[in-house]
Amino acid sequence: MKQASLFSDGETAGAGQLAPAPVIARRSRPLTAAQKRFNSLLERVETLRADLERWQSFTDVHVRRIAMELAPRAAQLREQQTALAKLLDRQYTHPELGKRNRAPLRELLLELLTEMLEEEESPELLALYDRHAPVPRADEQRLGFELLQAMAQDLAVDLDGYDGEESPEAFGAWLGETLGEPPRRRRAGAAPQSGQPRKAAPESDAPALRSVFRRLASKLHPDRESDAAEQQRKTALMQQLNAAYASGDLLRVLELQHSVDARAAEALAELDDAQLKPYVNLLQRQAKALREQIDALVEPLCAAFPGRSPRSLTPQGLEREFQCALLELAHVERRIERDLQRFADIRQLRELLEEARREEPPGRRSRTRSRRR
Repeated sequence: MKQASLFSDGETAGAGQLAPAPVIARRSRPLTAAQKRFNSLLERVETLRADLERWQSFTDVHVRRIAMELAPRAAQLREQQTALAKLLDRQYTHPELGKRNRAPLRELLLELLTEMLEEEESPELLALYDRHAPVPRADEQRLGFELLQAMAQDLAVDLDGYDGEESPEAFGAWLGETLGEPPRRRRAGAAPQSGQPRKAAPESDAPALRSVFRRLASKLHPDRESDAAEQQRKTALMQQLNAAYASGDLLRVLELQHSVDARAAEALAELDDAQLKPYVNLLQRQAKALREQIDALVEPLCAAFPGRSPRSLTPQGLEREFQCALLELAHVERRIERDLQRFADIRQLRELLEEARREEPPGRRSRTRSRRR
């Protein structure tokens, strides 16, 4: 069956801004399943396209704000934490500290250093950690990595698939992904693997988009206009049409068509289900491509939200999280500044450590003594 055109043979109507792509409306009889599906997909593609534009705008601003607001504050906090670690290291050997207070001070220092090293390692902090830890950090990392490897072998995981660094954090993340995502069998007709060319649309659907493009290109060709203003307008529209056709953007092509053809909605309603099917297929692929673009933008932002999927986040939600992060940074900065002042006084530090020892649960005190022995 020859693919019907979405265009009438009438003259081109005036076009300003693009009109929304027409949905199919029929007063005489109910819409068919294919027509309902077409309308639903049209609305979905419009929604996804608007979401993509919002995420693109938000991401640009968000990245700048991270660089200008969050990163400097985080760097300042890192400097404060480093200063606090060095202060605790110096106070550890102070003669007025007392032997009993050295163990809780060491635990406090190692806790701070562990948190900092998990964020970013540095030779200076590693040296401090190894000076106070019962086991050097490199040995801890190696033992943790070997323990996770043994666990993976017990679970019959193929370790040949891991090519990351030998750290328990990296291996643990890989192991979680491996155990959480069973290997998928590739279905017939599935998308080609990365690195292989991917067709914009199957040959069976290509004529649908091509027929719309050719008829509209004929109407918009600027060389057929003698009026300079009209020629300029059509040149701009033709550029939009070429870009939409090259990317397989059926929604944009339909919007252009609706802007220059008065019978667009009627022409859509005249298509039978077989003629409409290629357009439905094109819209399905366009919706999927838009969803993938949105996920690719949002996924890097999910690093701060373990367990959250990209689709559960919104620009408004991320803005709230950003403000909370700034407030939390300010709170931690104030707390560390206060600790720097208090811990610089050996008497105050000793009193705080003695108070912490008195409040420590008995079981924890016995384990601490056992480790020292």
